Amino acid sequence: MADVGEMRLPCFFDADRVHHSCGSSMSEQTPAGMNPAAADPLQVLLQAVALHQQGRLLEAEQLYETVLETGEHHFDCLCRLGTIRVQQGRFEDAVRLFRRAIEVDRNSAEAHHQLAFALTGLQRLEEAVRHYERALLMAPDFPEVHNNLGHALQMLGRVEEAIARYEMAVSIRPDYPEARNNLGNALHLLERHEEAIIQYETALAIRPAYAEAHWNIGNALRALHRSEEAIAHYQRALAIRPNYPEAHNSLGNALVELGRPEEAISHYKLALAISPDYTDARINLDYLLRSMAEGGGC
Repeated sequence: MADVGEMRLPCFFDADRVHHSCGSSMSEQTPAGMNPAAADPLQVLLQAVALHQQGRLLEAEQLYETVLETGEHHFDCLCRLGTIRVQQGRFEDAVRLFRRAIEVDRNSAEAHHQLAFALTGLQRLEEAVRHYERALLMAPDFPEVHNNLGHALQMLGRVEEAIARYEMAVSIRPDYPEARNNLGNALHLLERHEEAIIQYETALAIRPAYAEAHWNIGNALRALHRSEEAIAHYQRALAIRPNYPEAHNSLGNALVELGRPEEAISHYKLALAISPDYTDARINLDYLLRSMAEGGGC
């Protein structure tokens, strides 16, 4: 009934960091009713950016594609369309777009960062690490790159190196909750639970409504046999995000440890109602029901 800490990465795309090769104000809009195919590509790009920032991804995507169909090699357009592809889970397409962006500007830390992020989505971790490292050669004080490089290294099992990257991220930006949370997870993996809790608590001080950090601190507390305290954090995670199957499963585990099997069953069932293919919750529920049926307690 072990629980694995949840990684939390920021949205890697930061509009303020992307190089604006056009040099124009991003507040400009394409006039209403203008035919994108007949418009100045720059004006179409500006309209697409505005739609993207409003969360209107399909409309923005269509306009980005219109710009690229003109044969223009717009760095911004390539990066922003690549971002949409990542958001859609179309990582292969994203990789192609970010590689094209790097052909336009090989010295862009952001383009290497975004390419690395897309490669991570494809589990091409060694390649992702190389591009994160290239980004840091160009921008050593880029906290998101340190954080996301740490995540890739941790996925490769290089946990000590990951910790060093997370620590660098929070040294550059102390109020970076995702990096604090990820640092806590890496410390938790090394069974440095007290240190992990400090990082989770710092993340929660920065962002109180941080469901993942509540779940992760609960897991660290349970590793220290502090199940009552863990339950309080799992409950807080569920108050923030009611449809959080991992928190329901972990709460069930904590309740089992405290000899409250009936309550545990209800949380395992809730986890499965939210995520029917959640193997851990299914195993935990089946084991507990079988133990109770055999009269062996829990």
